[in-house]
Amino acid sequence: MTKETHARGGTIFSLILLPFISNQILTNYNIIYKLILIIIYIYFSYLGSLFPDIDMKGSYISKKFGYLHKLFGKHFRHRGFTHSLLFLILLNILQNFLLNYSENNIVFILLSKGFIIGYSSHILLDLITKEGVELIYPIQINFSLLPIKTSSKTEKLIYKTFNFFIVFLLGYRFFILFQ
Repeated sequence: MTKETHARGGTIFSLILLPFISNQILTNYNIIYKLILIIIYIYFSYLGSLFPDIDMKGSYISKKFGYLHKLFGKHFRHRGFTHSLLFLILLNILQNFLLNYSENNIVFILLSKGFIIGYSSHILLDLITKEGVELIYPIQINFSLLPIKTSSKTEKLIYKTFNFFIVFLLGYRFFILFQ
């Protein structure tokens, strides 16, 4: 999948899960602060949706975070460790550490949840590509659910469909928020 499709996918996943986040975490905040927190949450889901490609030279995220690319890109294959359940488990451990360290600061809660939701969306979207992912890394078996090729007509159709859903979900979520 391309950067654009992953970015839209991360946004959709975060918008789908927003009611759960809102009902559990955001109930005690005024509307302006809640809106700022939602923007932080959605932005970090966008960032998380691009982050698994830190292992790929030339990707948007590896250019933005060159120092992390040096750490991951030189040591791991693309769609290997950074696209695995093991890496997601490590991210969750890091999230728990961050939340404990920040004393469960609401901003850190939302940015970490958004990041992990976006990250998970990237892995799920790569699972439907022909190349697949090494989901149970370090075992080198690629899992692929569908034979969709990156930048193909099918992916472009998925991208356009995601755009429609984002507009719909944004409108609906903000309608509910301001009701």
